[in-house]
Amino acid sequence: MVRIMHSVRFIRLFQATGLAVILSSPASAEPLVKNSGFDKELGAWECDEGKIVADPDEKGNSLLEVELDGGVFGLTQDFKWPAGKKSLALSFRVKASTASKDSPVQWRLRLYDAEGNSGIMAGGKITESGGWIIVTKTIPRPEGGVTSLMLESNRGEGKLWIDDLKVE
Repeated sequence: MVRIMHSVRFIRLFQATGLAVILSSPASAEPLVKNSGFDKELGAWECDEGKIVADPDEKGNSLLEVELDGGVFGLTQDFKWPAGKKSLALSFRVKASTASKDSPVQWRLRLYDAEGNSGIMAGGKITESGGWIIVTKTIPRPEGGVTSLMLESNRGEGKLWIDDLKVE
């Protein structure tokens, strides 16, 4: 009985001071996508067409440089969709060397399940060269489980620079 009373007083103290909110927030949760800033190496990413390079615009920053081979590249990482989330936000910075309205670079986000089945969950076209574009898209939760994600292209030429790729 004494132990229960102590617990009740302890809970009331935290509720009265607002500390219960601090304890319940997931401040230390790991990011869903590892190495989103491409810090010095690919790390958790796989990308045969890409390499990590110094950011020419921001000293001390590194990013992914991709050479489009016939318009194609694939950037892959293991991924687990968090329980209880109906949608997630995708965001990244991208710059193209030779994109235009007549010759765009097309990108897509593909999610894979354990059997290797996939679905395209977001996509767009880059129609300008030389400047950074901030991409933001909402991704609805697919049916079934998700085991990996792939940012890919199937159209375009030249180079792409990608940084700050996040799924939250």
